[in-house]
Amino acid sequence: MHPEIEKLFNLSGQVALVTGGGAGIGHAVVQRLTQAGADIAVADIDGARAEKVAAEVEAFGRRGVAIVADVSDEASVTAMIARTTEQLGKLDILVNNAGIFPSSNIADMPVKDWDRVMAVNLRGVFLCTREAVKAMRAGGRGGRIVNISSTESFHPTVQGLAHYGSSKGGVNLFTKNAALEFAPDKIAVNAVCPGGTLTEGTAEGFETLRSFLEARIPLRRVAAPEEIAAVVLFLASPAASYVTGATVVADGGFLLT
Repeated sequence: MHPEIEKLFNLSGQVALVTGGGAGIGHAVVQRLTQAGADIAVADIDGARAEKVAAEVEAFGRRGVAIVADVSDEASVTAMIARTTEQLGKLDILVNNAGIFPSSNIADMPVKDWDRVMAVNLRGVFLCTREAVKAMRAGGRGGRIVNISSTESFHPTVQGLAHYGSSKGGVNLFTKNAALEFAPDKIAVNAVCPGGTLTEGTAEGFETLRSFLEARIPLRRVAAPEEIAAVVLFLASPAASYVTGATVVADGGFLLT
């Protein structure tokens, strides 16, 4: 491979923070960014999962830090950013991956369920972005923020995810606003919208939906977490130096049908 091509995906010397990094797409993102040379702060509400993934980062030869964090809680997010910069020295890349997707029909949905999904999926992206930008501005080097959204933000797949889809629609518009606001700071902000992806979180009950989804997906299969992580790597890398405010769909063509 030509050295110039290698440089496009080289994250050596970069520090990344991945929320929800203990499992699923977040775990795959940690692996890809680690392989590209970044040091990683693995944040998750489950401390044991965060510790396990951070140990994998260390085993690969990069610095890894496990952080227990609730992205919906302002104090927890502030502490998460502070610990990242204290232990890893700076912050260059934020991946807002933490999210929840409990199923509930609108007519039966308790207000607390709606509020909790909005708190984690949308408020969390706002809080993490706000605090990360402070650290990136202090460093004076710019940065990258990648928000994990969903194809549910464009079109409902099945009923029961109105709160989830609405929160992700908010993430898409927040991404554009943040990209516009932080462009002068050389901070690029983009979103990735995965379609059906087989993870630990989607495994329960997913087999029932899998045949339905794959019949509608032009590529005739759901995604592996590593495939979504590859898109995140692109947006976090020098290869995407002129990309900001974009919403990148990775759905095997699902939205075409």
